[in-house]
Amino acid sequence: MTMITYQESDRSRPQSSSFASLIRPALTVAARLRDQWHRRQTERMLEGLPAEIRKDIGWPTSNAAPQRR
Repeated sequence: MTMITYQESDRSRPQSSSFASLIRPALTVAARLRDQWHRRQTERMLEGLPAEIRKDIGWPTSNAAPQRR
């Protein structure tokens, strides 16, 4: 019985371009900045709500000092 297999050599695979290796970190940074911007917008919206509603949803007051241990 004969078994024939195919193995790719490293030379036949397309090499990862330097462009792709530069773009991936840039896209990661851009996504992180976008997420931070959305978070700040959400915090601003929540801070704009009346105090009674913020208290009901458990949002901390803006004048509350952080507790130290």
